[in-house]
Amino acid sequence: MKKIALLSFLCWIVCSIWAVPARREPFQRVQPNGDTLTVRLIGDEHWHAMYTEDGYLVCEDEQGYLCYAKWAPIPEEATDYRRKAVPTRKRAKDADKRTCCEKRWLVRKKIATL
Repeated sequence: MKKIALLSFLCWIVCSIWAVPARREPFQRVQPNGDTLTVRLIGDEHWHAMYTEDGYLVCEDEQGYLCYAKWAPIPEEATDYRRKAVPTRKRAKDADKRTCCEKRWLVRKKIATL
């Protein structure tokens, strides 16, 4: 039994040491309606987040659209302290395609940024 526990522990250590960073260069994501959004990932294979080119946090909603997001609060009884992004109802757009109203909304709602 001790050998199995030791082997499991060693495998966990090896996997943690070789964590691969997320793809850092910007890439295009196609929304379900055909629009494109340029995003970049930060993190590794254990935890990552997606941001627009100008640094706004985004995540996918139930319909598959990338929406602006906020960080969910971590409950006091939580054992896993990785933060989770929660999508808003506002679909994300590239900075050059945003209207003045959308820009004001981003500031007013305090959407998470890098």
